[in-house]
Amino acid sequence: MNIDDITSPPATSPADLIDLQESLQPQLGPGVAGWAFRGQSQSYGTLVPSFQRVFRQKRSVGAAEIIERDLIKTFRKHYANLQGKTVDMPTPDLIGEGYNLRCLSVMQHYGVPTRLLDWTSDFWTAVYFACAGEPPKEAELWLYHRSIFLEQLNLRPDLASLGFATGPGQPYAPPEPDLLSQRGGNLIVELDPQITPRMKQQSAHHTLSSDVFADHAPLLFDIAQSAQLETGTNGLFRRVLIAAGCKEKTLRFLEEQRHVTAGTIFPDVEGLGKFLHWHLESLVTTLL
Repeated sequence: MNIDDITSPPATSPADLIDLQESLQPQLGPGVAGWAFRGQSQSYGTLVPSFQRVFRQKRSVGAAEIIERDLIKTFRKHYANLQGKTVDMPTPDLIGEGYNLRCLSVMQHYGVPTRLLDWTSDFWTAVYFACAGEPPKEAELWLYHRSIFLEQLNLRPDLASLGFATGPGQPYAPPEPDLLSQRGGNLIVELDPQITPRMKQQSAHHTLSSDVFADHAPLLFDIAQSAQLETGTNGLFRRVLIAAGCKEKTLRFLEEQRHVTAGTIFPDVEGLGKFLHWHLESLVTTLL
């Protein structure tokens, strides 16, 4: 993957972002899902889940998988007895044995580093995440069209269960494929259980790789290239830079015109607190 081939010049004003949003067709065809977006407050050039950053340079796949299994087991034990869970959080059985991926999704809700990468189908939510931190640094907005996974679902019908919404109103969820033990193969999939109120509020889903240390960018690039060759449609996976000078203006635009703020994105006090903790660290790094 040559990142320059999929990267657009920096947006320098909210008007540039408005034009970008309006240029994206909501659908490529009947019944096809639309775009997925991810905003990152720095121009990393990679799509790396939080679990990887814990390991820094000490990367042992075997050790990482043991740690991941232990985290899941420990989380389940404490979640079952957790006081103060709101009624819209999943019951312990929905993240129990056989539902490791849904368990990772709930762990992500509580701020536990996982191999999942968050995306949203709401363009302005992703723009907010790109602009809300690291004020002096260029940000990036990644996007892919969710139709790129259609052929994968045709070849692997067992993956359809990963898009099954679960929650208090759905007491049953179909069994999940065991992807956490499938090393290698460069497999990347979508996980869309809509299992927590924050995911619903943010119109969020995840991507997940069978490689615990995978950068999701080249994997998405490869699957998008296959889809583009099949459909003749270009630009199904893209990266847009956002200039540092555009961030403050965009945040004002979001609040005044789109009514998108931290308060609207995070529907609970816990989520807002985690965001403000991240925002505080960002400001201290920037100003001191």
